[in-house]
Amino acid sequence: MDCEHITNDRFNIILEILAAMIELRAKTPQEAAAIVREAKIQQSSAI
Repeated sequence: MDCEHITNDRFNIILEILAAMIELRAKTPQEAAAIVREAKIQQSSAI
């Protein structure tokens, strides 16, 4: 996903999905942080 060209609406949708995942799965702040870290976009190592 090219973050330089993401719309505010699309970004808000992504944040809502992430928030829902955290609400469903996280029982502790550490679990919430892990969910956020797992959801980060993986960058190509060939930069």
